Amino acid sequence: MEIQGGLSEELKEKIAGTKVAIIGNQAVDLVETAIKRMGFRNTVVLSENSDLPECDVVICTSTTKEEYRNMLTHYKTSSVSVIGAFNFGIGACVSVFDPASSLPHFIEDKYGDNVVESMLKYTDGYSKFWLISQNGWVEYAKKWMEAEELCFSIGENTMTAMAAHLLIAVVAGNKVKTYPKFYLSTIANDIN
Repeated sequence: MEIQGGLSEELKEKIAGTKVAIIGNQAVDLVETAIKRMGFRNTVVLSENSDLPECDVVICTSTTKEEYRNMLTHYKTSSVSVIGAFNFGIGACVSVFDPASSLPHFIEDKYGDNVVESMLKYTDGYSKFWLISQNGWVEYAKKWMEAEELCFSIGENTMTAMAAHLLIAVVAGNKVKTYPKFYLSTIANDIN
């Protein structure tokens, strides 16, 4: 449905009236810039889960699990799909939360309060449970996430590209993986 130079007319029509929220803890300005380049004009960036604004795409920032849980609950009750975007430094993870599904496991208290570290632990545990080999990237990710100058280089751009691509797929009505599944892309031991 994508065409060179922008979105197809068919997809532009689907965008009208479609509501999607993107929740991330950083680089939301990059996500907004990317989707505006693709043709989404009616976007709003929020730092809290206020009333759902009149727009096509809401981009929310969230740093704690309580904020994340509140935003997911808010958009779930509004029947809005949510794209969760996570910067892992050496890559990124993106998951689509269907409004009909339950709240994700990674926001449980056992993982601590940092939502990105919690999702990193969740993806690591998911990989171990399903016996996915080449899981050594997790240790690299932890080191990159600790070094701010590195964290903001590769991970945020990977996260932005993945979130923008999934946004198009969701709006187009394409079949996408939904939580508990996720999309993962890393520069070390790419397993997706």
